[in-house]
Amino acid sequence: MKIGVGVEGPSDLQFWSKILPKHFRGLQFDVRNMKNRDKLIRATPDLFEEFRSLKRVAGFIILDRDQDSCVSAVLDRFDPATRTEFTRPVADRFLHLCVAVKRLECWYLADAQAIVAAIPGVQWQPPADTATCNGKTEIKRLLQSRSRAEVSYNEIEFAKTISPRFSPTRGKSHSASFKHCWQRIDATCQTV
Repeated sequence: MKIGVGVEGPSDLQFWSKILPKHFRGLQFDVRNMKNRDKLIRATPDLFEEFRSLKRVAGFIILDRDQDSCVSAVLDRFDPATRTEFTRPVADRFLHLCVAVKRLECWYLADAQAIVAAIPGVQWQPPADTATCNGKTEIKRLLQSRSRAEVSYNEIEFAKTISPRFSPTRGKSHSASFKHCWQRIDATCQTV
């Protein structure tokens, strides 16, 4: 059985392509990189139909909240039919929306052990909820802290580095939005 997943970009593809099969053995995931947030939002109706026609058992759209004020503002960016699907009772829903508050990098920061393993030599203690962090800026700061020379942050390489180390259980304890997303994925995977 396969579950369809639409993500914003290549770093998200790297992360989710590794995390999902690792934690849900026996299931397959069709993870689609839509290149950016706006394209993912516009492509969601087509992904919905394609996932259904390919006999996927469920679908997830995972994106960042970015500058939107709340999850409802993100939901309002989708077409009416997609919004209706996202708001159906969970038991009847095929397509689920997961929103990273603020960005996916905030979810990485929710697992201190994975951050320390991915960036050896740094000290990191996440706040109660990493939604208060600026994810990319904080990861850049942590990378820079271990070097005197200017260090660049490559999102795709960092996603590859952190994904084998990331624990959803640890991440749930410091990110309410990741906890919500993971619980929705887990519940869906348990019922298929």
